[in-house]
Amino acid sequence: MKKVLALILAACMVFGLAACTKTTTPDSNTTAAPETTAAKDDAEPAKDTTAAPADDTQGAETEPAAPAADSAYDSHLTISMDVLDAEKTNLSAKDEFFRNKFNIDWDLYPVTWGDWLEKIRAWVNADDMPDIVWWDMKAANTAEFKQWAAAGAFREIPEDLSRWPNLQRLRDELVSDDALLSVDGHLYGWPSSRQNPPELQNCYYPMFAYRRDWAKAVGMYKEGDVYTWDEVKAMIDAIKAQDPGGNGEGNTLGITMESWAWEQYQLVTINSPNPDRLGYHKDENGNYRLYEATDEFADAIEFAQSLYQGGYVWKDQINDSGNDGFQKFLAGQAFMFLGNDSPSWFNGDVLNKMVRGGIVPDDEAVAPMIVLSECGDHNFYLIQSEDYWTVASISHNVDDEKFERILDMWDWLASEEGRIFLVAGVEGKDYTKNADGTYNILWDKDDTGAYISPYQDMAFNIYTPATLTASPNETSVEYGYKLFEPVYDYMANSGNFVAQTMPWEVMAWNGPEYSEYGYFYSDISTEISKIMVSDVDAHEAWAAFRESISDKLKAVEDELNANLK
Repeated sequence: MKKVLALILAACMVFGLAACTKTTTPDSNTTAAPETTAAKDDAEPAKDTTAAPADDTQGAETEPAAPAADSAYDSHLTISMDVLDAEKTNLSAKDEFFRNKFNIDWDLYPVTWGDWLEKIRAWVNADDMPDIVWWDMKAANTAEFKQWAAAGAFREIPEDLSRWPNLQRLRDELVSDDALLSVDGHLYGWPSSRQNPPELQNCYYPMFAYRRDWAKAVGMYKEGDVYTWDEVKAMIDAIKAQDPGGNGEGNTLGITMESWAWEQYQLVTINSPNPDRLGYHKDENGNYRLYEATDEFADAIEFAQSLYQGGYVWKDQINDSGNDGFQKFLAGQAFMFLGNDSPSWFNGDVLNKMVRGGIVPDDEAVAPMIVLSECGDHNFYLIQSEDYWTVASISHNVDDEKFERILDMWDWLASEEGRIFLVAGVEGKDYTKNADGTYNILWDKDDTGAYISPYQDMAFNIYTPATLTASPNETSVEYGYKLFEPVYDYMANSGNFVAQTMPWEVMAWNGPEYSEYGYFYSDISTEISKIMVSDVDAHEAWAAFRESISDKLKAVEDELNANLK
């Protein structure tokens, strides 16, 4: 086994750079979130951003014990698993309840955002894995994962899940399990369902937040927060001239963004009129073509270039390798911010740093903003991502008893009883249940009426593999979710929202040309940055770039068309 996996690891190292991207943050409260400035394309669930922090957080030493849990298991097992924030994990009365319920102890393998993927590779290569191999697997890792699974690294998830009905329900709902995690019809990885609202269609949130109060101050606010780019540019011009934020002449910025949003050329992608996901898609003849190599995509580059050259985008954004753009928005120096601006982001950064920090006058001053694409049919485009955040596999070294115990744990966590455990905690300590099936949360509240979580300085990655939890929920701060109600309504009812869908068959392909060149992401990102900050003709520059990669691109497209039709 070790020799086989060592050979696989060597072959798979070509995927390393593409697979190391950190993820953006879905709305959940099951584990700790990365720094806001981390490069993201999808997301890690937020730590306890749905509940207000306590002034004096209770540590594990002083926290009252949870009511004892009766265990249905006679044998005591130790289960190993890799986790982020290991030092904050398995410390609370909530964790004690879970350990007692399933008669287990945890053996934690610490990982960080910087070493997570490489540790997984090293453990699989050495056949020295934890029992539960949990990782931030992306679609780009599919070939690598399938090689590991085919070599026998992981136990198969049973086809018959009738003993675990809650896992069966999730299996029926998900798409990625069959597309990315199965080999010859056998499932070897369990995806942790994002539990996104249906209107979102599993898209992630690279969209704008804006100073609604400034738009009102210059008389250009529109009910519903939906704007065209002409309206956006007019507002930025007026705000710079009138300075409603009191920053002083010349000190108010138009658009700032996360550094990863610049690197991932988000100003271009949100204005690209392709109804399918960017990357390889089928043209009118049914052939795979790279959308970024089309004239339509060059139109979007030209428009993004005009925003930068026209002074609507912060000039130093190209040099921001940290979080300066983010900090300038939080400090009240910028009108718009492009990032992973989800409901949980509003509940965390906006509510805590801008509203409660006194940067803005009230909780309606900042809002999500829909900006319609400049190109094509002027729709609101978001890119679909995987329908999961993180994947867990069970090591082939795990015996039947432990394997079934793990699935029992996951099935319970995916049940209604498990859901309220994840979002609140232990019955009798954290909540009580009413006769009608609703819950009374027993946590204290702050002066805004938000619950103060006793767990906000702790991490609960050990529960993430089963599933994430839908938000808002019983312990959520309502602020961010209220702000997003009109966004979800627009997605569901406007007819102008387009979810650019996942090309599952391409993402799962592992042919040599595609594996070597992929989407040419790094080359494309570098070239777009050059064009945006210069006054070159965008179409001519992009045509020259396309010519420079034409031979390699043809090889990839030919491979896809020969194998995936």
